[in-house]
Amino acid sequence: MSHKSKSVLVIGFNIRPLAFSLFKANYDVYAVDFFGDLDLFPYVKDAIIITEELNTNYDSIKEKYHQYLVEFAIKISNKYPKIEYLIIGSGLDDAFDDRKFLLEEIRKKNKYILSVNNDLEVVMKARNIKGIFEILVKNGYKVPETNFPKSIEDIKNYKGFPFIIKKFRSSGGINIFKIDNRDTLEFTLKLLESKIENVSDWVIQEYIEGIPVSCTIISDGIHCKVISINRQIIGEKYLNAPRDFMYCGNVVPAQIGSRIKDLIANISLLLAKGLKLQGINGFDFVVRNQYPYLMEINPRIPGSIRASELAFNINLLDLHVKSFNSENWNEIENVLSSGNFIQFATKLIVFAPTELSESELVKINKLEYIHDKSDPENPVQKFDPVCTILFGARDFSASYFGALKIVDKIYDIISE
Repeated sequence: MSHKSKSVLVIGFNIRPLAFSLFKANYDVYAVDFFGDLDLFPYVKDAIIITEELNTNYDSIKEKYHQYLVEFAIKISNKYPKIEYLIIGSGLDDAFDDRKFLLEEIRKKNKYILSVNNDLEVVMKARNIKGIFEILVKNGYKVPETNFPKSIEDIKNYKGFPFIIKKFRSSGGINIFKIDNRDTLEFTLKLLESKIENVSDWVIQEYIEGIPVSCTIISDGIHCKVISINRQIIGEKYLNAPRDFMYCGNVVPAQIGSRIKDLIANISLLLAKGLKLQGINGFDFVVRNQYPYLMEINPRIPGSIRASELAFNINLLDLHVKSFNSENWNEIENVLSSGNFIQFATKLIVFAPTELSESELVKINKLEYIHDKSDPENPVQKFDPVCTILFGARDFSASYFGALKIVDKIYDIISE
């Protein structure tokens, strides 16, 4: 007797990895996605692609794309009112009003849909870095020196170079600026003149130079378990990252000392339990002088998820959905405990070094280990994401350098 498929609506900036895993776990997947990569479509029953729907590109709507995520999620949920689950990926982390409106509107047509996401109140607490740092200090952990300016003069007069100016809530490396000296500060403030309307939205933070690391956990709101601790790849110039702190990928698992891993796990589990996080969530750290400093919490499925699945040969999206029913916790623990480490997995996001032609994209898409394939019929501008590389190998360096060889092949195609 065949098993009945479950149905899920997934929305986010890039949901192809989530759709792939859900499809493999026998879910009928409906999607709202920003780019509409070619390899998304085999895994979805139906999808609305924001750039296609609006006939536009990221730069044109980057300040409002979260609003379109909500608008089109409501549209597709109205079309399919019997969808059972809703997963919110990246793109709505800090759009609190939009998240609330989305759930209210969807439930008007489908009161039985289950939101397999953290509650809004939990998301708001997780994204409030001031409150998170207070918890950590109270429990004896170090945090970056962080100041919350009351006026633009507080930023102009700050002297603790080098430091970071960043949005109170930022993710993916957007709205983060390193300030090395007075000239850099003046230039950055002029650059941000139109953005700093409310100075309380911004933070001054000590610059922590070190190794970027992330921790992926799963929780049912009571129990909690670490899935993987990962090396993060941030602002990599070889990948043409458009910003210094831009997320460019991961190597799973990270090769760091056991003491550091224990500290990262302890901090992540403390916060996950204290906040009552549910599902799969991510924590970002920077390790300096053998100590992990928390940078932020992503109260959603993190970008490293497919690399973690490849490394441990586990379908984590199915576990994510199941974690919203505490009766499933024993099953989740058993699956994670039986999931053997298979290989190191490297994920790299390649950004365009220049505008790419249709023929170049066709050739890139034919390479092995390429995912998130750009549609050759849609122009890829300089600094747009071109594709994702996912490469596994038995040791850390073979995985990472194997992925870099694929990057070389991409550049060979572009330079032909």
